[in-house]
Amino acid sequence: MGLIDFLTGGPKKDPEHLADATFKDTVVNGGGAWVVDFWGPNCPWCSKMVPTIRILAAKYDGRVRFGELETSGNPQVTRAYGVKGTPALIFVKGGQVVERLSGFQTQLFIEEVLAA
Repeated sequence: MGLIDFLTGGPKKDPEHLADATFKDTVVNGGGAWVVDFWGPNCPWCSKMVPTIRILAAKYDGRVRFGELETSGNPQVTRAYGVKGTPALIFVKGGQVVERLSGFQTQLFIEEVLAA
């Protein structure tokens, strides 16, 4: 890890962009473990979570896939998963929701949920 990575929390990886049209094939039928970040463009807490999601996506690369879904542009998945506000994290394993979190979450807490 270089100095910049150390100072900024470690290596980063962008989450996969998800949409109504691709969500079922990618997340539900694609298998594996997912953390899906439901976010909104006018949500300040969503913006504050971006660095954490990017750090975790790099840290768990190969074990857990991280995706992001913008809620206003993807109302079908947003409604289907009962997302009422942003930010919201939905944890999916084998196509089934295993956990959900609403509101801003710390990296430590998200990692505790992943370890459970």
